[in-house]
Amino acid sequence: MKRLLFVLLIALLALGAGAAFAQEDVDPSGQTIVYWHQYSEGSSQGDTIAQLVEEFNSTNEWGITVEALFQGSYNELRDLMNAAIISGELPNLVAGFNNDAASYARDGVVVDLNQFFEDSTWGFSEDERAAFRQEVLDANVVDGFFLAWPNQISANMLSVNLTMIETLNEMGLIDFTGAPETFEQFKALACAAANSGLTGAEGAAVQGYPIKADASNLESFIASFGGTIFDFEEGRYDFTTDAAISALQFYADLYSEGCAYIPDSRFGNTDDFALGLNPMALGSSAGLPFIQRGFENSGVEAEWIMTTTPWTDGNRSLNVFFPSIIMIEGTPEQNLASWLFLKFLATRDAQELWSRNTGYFAVNLDAMAALSADENVDPMLANNIATFSNPEINIYVSPAVESYGAIRGLLSQAVADVTSNGMDVEEVAERLTEEANEVHQDLVGD
Repeated sequence: MKRLLFVLLIALLALGAGAAFAQEDVDPSGQTIVYWHQYSEGSSQGDTIAQLVEEFNSTNEWGITVEALFQGSYNELRDLMNAAIISGELPNLVAGFNNDAASYARDGVVVDLNQFFEDSTWGFSEDERAAFRQEVLDANVVDGFFLAWPNQISANMLSVNLTMIETLNEMGLIDFTGAPETFEQFKALACAAANSGLTGAEGAAVQGYPIKADASNLESFIASFGGTIFDFEEGRYDFTTDAAISALQFYADLYSEGCAYIPDSRFGNTDDFALGLNPMALGSSAGLPFIQRGFENSGVEAEWIMTTTPWTDGNRSLNVFFPSIIMIEGTPEQNLASWLFLKFLATRDAQELWSRNTGYFAVNLDAMAALSADENVDPMLANNIATFSNPEINIYVSPAVESYGAIRGLLSQAVADVTSNGMDVEEVAERLTEEANEVHQDLVGD
């Protein structure tokens, strides 16, 4: 079975490919474009996207008008899109992940952006294309089809309390300083913290590493062991690989040896970190301002950084999240107008404003470089940008298959089973593989 998931997708996209590539006779002037997004009014994201939409509407030479409409969470957007596909009352642009784009493409409503990207009239020049990190764009490419434009980029990053590490080193409990780079150092740090007798805010005891029953966190460790969770050649999930087994076993060992604990709330891992109650916590880089605010409120003083998870040789990785903007099939004029708005959002100035105001990474590397060099940018954000921009760090992206969202809960259960439930790692991995592929086949068929 070879990449069976995308056979229908390819067929549906190919139906309109010939006509779609003839852009020279298309006039986008005067078009009104409807954009469904997830940025609530009054948030930094909502205010910034409103500012960018207003700038585009008032300055673009074609008189294109973008109507940007907040439509709730990703789940709510997904429900609205599924209903709109049935009714035919579709937007021109919609926010979503790569697995959402793959799902909508199977329904035949997604526009392949390749036809615009290198177009001699409407696309990016060679120099402009060089400003994009290719792995970022590739996150939304499936079998050569460019299904969405990355817009809201963040990464799963390890927050590390350097002050606590220095203290544990001075106590003779660990033999290194700085963020752990190997899994051996990571485990040593977690165990040392759990057995240190140190206290954090309000005298509460410092614990070890907080293991969240979270799919993205597990994938970060799998990537750092050199693996992935989906075999595209076979068209199936596989959690019995050496990398996946190693990650699950690492969780199991940390927990069984008293070097890890299960936080009691959704953001309990990073909340505890800001209280000085653990040495490190894994979470989205978008959580930076929340952790900073947590330290301010707790009164705990610590030098800390955000960095990658530890890694095996050649496998230093960032699990990067790519909520994107998906172009939905309309008239040729609407499609081109939609593209011109996406192209505007990708410019250096627009990307610099977006990243500066929201803390998300920019798809435009020139914008990232400008922010890194700006003394007025938050040093923590500048550090995260430098990490994300480091070409020696691998970019890991969750598989762009429509079943991915449906199997995330299975990964969370697997984490719970190998830790607090004390189940055998290999048995859990085999069960997880079987259950994930059952879900996958139910959604995509044979």
